[in-house]
Parts: sequence; structure tokens; C-alpha cells
Amino acid sequence: MPFYLLKESGMDYLFSKQALSIYFNVWERMKREEDLSGDSELIADAMRAHPEFDSLWPQGEAAFHPQEIDGYVVNPLIHTGLHVAVEKQLFQQDPEEVEVVFKALLEKGVPRHEAIHRIAGLWGNLYFLSVRRGGPLEETVYIEELKLLMEQTENS
Repeated sequence: MPFYLLKESGMDYLFSKQALSIYFNVWERMKREEDLSGDSELIADAMRAHPEFDSLWPQGEAAFHPQEIDGYVVNPLIHTGLHVAVEKQLFQQDPEEVEVVFKALLEKGVPRHEAIHRIAGLWGNLYFLSVRRGGPLEETVYIEELKLLMEQTENS
């Protein structure tokens, strides 16, 4: 089953309240410098990329609510989950257009973290407009938006 159908593949937990305990557990294991693998490792990598969230993980519910951080309003849990979603798409090369766009962004000089954010923005918007409202995320719409991002990247 394609990764982008997260809800049906059991990955919807990345954006749920139950994710709080998963993320807190990963946070605690990171502090103890334990080895992590799989989704836990991806979550830890996303957490390391966003030290501005560090004070929120131990607060439980606070990490699930939008916070103003560095002048932006962001939901740390959702933001971290989107990082994990894109990293999994890259790893699984599913859909393959994600890797093509990601490489194009890197070749244009976009930093890796920013490239992840651009793709996550597309995927996240579609995810929350479709899956969270009861329907599947449309693969064709996501691929079309990735192609548009690719065109914008090539023309910049």
C-alpha cells in the first residue's frame, strides 16, 4: 500500500494525541542517548532539527497545540510528524516524484531541511484537507503539486 495513504496504513498516529506519548518516549530515549531505529529514529532526527521545540516535549499537551516560536505559529507535534512522513516517502521512494523534486531542490541550492519543509507543506496541506476530513489523500493531486513545485524550482 502506498505510504501517502497514511490513515489506511496505520501511520495516522503521527498526527494524533496518542503521538504525544510516542514523541515523549522518543524524547526521553534521546536524552538517555539510547539507540533508536525505524520511526523512532526519524522522529528523533526531526526533533534534533528543531531544538526550538525542546522545552515543549516534556510538557505533554503543550506539544500538541500551536505555539508561537520565532515569530511563527507552529504545532510541534504536527511539524515533526510531517518531517517523518516526507523522510519515509524519500526512503521508500513512494511516490517516486518526491525524490525527484527533493533532488532538484538540493541541486538548486535549497538546504536539505528547507527542501523537506517545502515538500512537507504540500503533503501536509493535502493530508489535512482530505484524510482528516474522512477521505483518502489523492495520489494524483499530490503528484501534480510535486510537479508544479518542480517547475517552480526549475524556473527559479
